[in-house]
Parts: sequence; structure tokens; C-alpha cells
Amino acid sequence: MKNLRQIRNALLALVALAAFGCTDAKQTGLVVQPEGDRITVFADTFAVTAYESYDNVISAQCDTAAMALGEFYSERFGSTKAELLVQLAPPVGYEFAPDSLHPTPDSLVLYMYYNSYFGSETAPLEISIYEIDKQSIAYDKIYYSNLDVADFTDESILMGRRVITSVDQTLPDSVLEADGYVPSFRYKFSDEQMNRFFSLPRTAYQSYESFAEEFKGMYITTKYGASTMIYFNQISLKLFYHYNVRRDGRDTLLYTSVIFPANREVRQLNRFEHGRFVADSLADDSLLLVKSPAGIYPRVRIPVGAMRQRIRDNIGDKLYNVSSAVLEAEVAAQDEGDLALPMPTALLLLRESQLENFATDDFTPQNADSTGVVALYDSENDRYQFDLAYLMTYEVRDSYDQTDDVETFAIVPCKVVYDSSGGVSYVMPLRQLSGLSLRSANNAMSPLRIKMIYNGF
Repeated sequence: MKNLRQIRNALLALVALAAFGCTDAKQTGLVVQPEGDRITVFADTFAVTAYESYDNVISAQCDTAAMALGEFYSERFGSTKAELLVQLAPPVGYEFAPDSLHPTPDSLVLYMYYNSYFGSETAPLEISIYEIDKQSIAYDKIYYSNLDVADFTDESILMGRRVITSVDQTLPDSVLEADGYVPSFRYKFSDEQMNRFFSLPRTAYQSYESFAEEFKGMYITTKYGASTMIYFNQISLKLFYHYNVRRDGRDTLLYTSVIFPANREVRQLNRFEHGRFVADSLADDSLLLVKSPAGIYPRVRIPVGAMRQRIRDNIGDKLYNVSSAVLEAEVAAQDEGDLALPMPTALLLLRESQLENFATDDFTPQNADSTGVVALYDSENDRYQFDLAYLMTYEVRDSYDQTDDVETFAIVPCKVVYDSSGGVSYVMPLRQLSGLSLRSANNAMSPLRIKMIYNGF
């Protein structure tokens, strides 16, 4: 019996290779009959339907390594605007120099550091900073990327405003290209803001909550400029002050500072807003647009019921097994040039019913998973291939007699996080700007489809 199984498995492998080599889009049925075991193998192509969906959100909670700010417009993908709501952490337990030493404020400066950006190096971008003057950001509440800024501020307290460029045009190349240079911008607040901050009650430094009662945070937005998106990895506020001491019989001024970082002890939220296409001529049902962050997540409708019927017609009452099932998503011609949106390195095909969970809890793939499948970009063949073998086995075997079921999945640009051994630890929504065009289910050249090899035995 062991030899028989080995012979049968070898024959199945040869049949699978032969079936994949067939270029006919119609089904191919093959029969293998070793020593009385009759096995039927079919190579089939199943059509799917797909459509673009714009109403998608992700968690507003920022990864502190990529706090997005700015606006970028693409003729193909429309506009994307990113804004920040930032809480600051106080140095809990900090004690200022006593009044007897005459502490005096010197300046209040906001530092924003970044290590990446997308867009123009020279286009101006005006950054406006408002104080959050309504409700505070709750530490344990889930916020989504389409949050309403009006819930947090009426924009009546303008703390500061400055025009910047993504590459500092005032610095020579020798500085910009020097090892250790970290791009940043800083803003020195007015004396009014400095004195207000310096005069906060000292009880504000007892806890994060007590500090938030006195200063709820900042809303940072852009007022013009649609050519740059900056990803900040560190934001902090520094209050500089000095005080007098008597040393060696002489009066001496000591200068120091208090740092208020935006870190994991408090919350930083990203709001994303998207504009639709401007040119109607770009509408093309042969293409399927995909965009991040929280932008365009196309839906794919898989006719599971019709697939069950086709399979049942072919294999009858035999046991059913899927050898291979692949959803091929081919990339159409992309925009070119330095300002073309980058392509995501990975896409997640996820059950539509799981999108809300994915927005807040990410996704951990399993070896056998019917919830979602990750596909990495294949640059050699210019496509993404979703391995649906387990999913199709699971779906077709479940409720085998139902022939009208349709399952809807979303295509989501994602970031794959690997563990130390190189395995996939988890998958999260991509928060950086990206965009691509896939061939849709209506594409005459190469439609979105599922290629499957299955057998009955």
C-alpha cells in the first residue's frame, strides 16, 4: 500500500504539472487509474467580479516611527491629506528650581524629526499648530483615521505657523549628506506661549493625566501645499529656562531644559482625508485602483456557490481536494517619474467582514487560514499571487449543497512584520502613501481570476 500511495502521488504531481501547462481557459479533465483507483483531476479558471471601495478606515493610532503629515495630489489617485493630533508626556515628578533661585524662561521650541518623505524636495508646505482645547485624547479609546478634528479643537488657539520644505534649502549639500545628519524642522513659539507653558501649575507634573488637564495636546495640519508627505519619527517640545546659583562666592547662571516628548506613554493620532479623482477620463473599468493609507481597498467577490456546482458536476460524489488555487492580480502600467506613488510590497486579501478588526488588531496569518492571504509583489512577473488553496478547500467543502453563495474579500495594502527567524509575525495596514493599478475582472488582456487544480478520488 505504501508503494501504491507513492505511485499515486507521483502521478498526481505529473498531472498537476500538465494541467498548469495548458493555456486553454476552459476546464481540463484528466483521469488517472492506478491499480483500480480512479482519480479525476481538473484544471479550471473561475471568473470573479471586483469593484473599488473608498470608504475604508484604519486605526488612527500612530506608529511613532512614521507619523504622517502633509498632502499629496496624484491625477490618477486623487489627493491624500494627513494630519496629526499629538499628546505630550511630561517628565513625571520633575521639580523646577525653587523660586528663591529666580527661575526664568528662555524659549519654548517644538522639534520634529523625520527620516523619510515622499514628494517634492522644494515645494513649500505650511504647517499650522493649534492647541487642542476641547476634549482630550483618551488613552484607552479606539480612534479611527476618519476622526472628526472638531471634536478636539475649534482651531481658535493658533500656537504657531511656519512654511517648510522637505529638504532644508538653507543647508549646503555637505551638511545634508553628512553622516549622522537627521532632517528636522523646529519652531520657536512666542513669548506668550512660552510664559503660559512655564506658568503651568507644578501639580501638572504629578502624572500624565494631570498634565493633560492643563495641556491637552496639539493639532498639527497643513494649510497649503499638495506635493509632499513627511513621515516624522520623533516629536518633542522643549522648555528652556535658567536660574541663579551662588558658587565660589559668585552669582552664576545655570541653563537647563524640560523635555515633553510625544511617546508611547501618551497618544498620537493620524487623520487621513482623501479626495476623489478629478478627471473623469481616468475612469476605466479594465483597471482596479489600490491606494493607501486607508484609501482605496478594492473588493473581490468570489462565486463560491457556482464553484461548488462546477466542481460537483465534474467530480460527482468523489472526495474533493484542491492541489492549487491562485488568484492572480496583474499590475497594469504604472505612473512614472519621481512623483509617481510607490507600489506596496505586499497586499492582503482579507474577508470583508474582518476589515474592522484588522483596522485595530492587525492580522496574524496561520499555515491554514480562511480569513486572509498575503501576496508579495513579484517584480519579475509584475503581479501579486494569492495562494487560496486552503481557502478554496475550506469554502467549497463547507455547505457543499449551496450553489448561490458569494464571498467578498478586500484587497488591502499592508506591511508584513517578520520575527527573528524570518517567519511572518503579523500583518498591519500600510500607513505610508502607495498606489497601484491592477487589471480588473473586466480586463480583456488578462482579467482578475482564480486558477485552480482540484481532484476527486
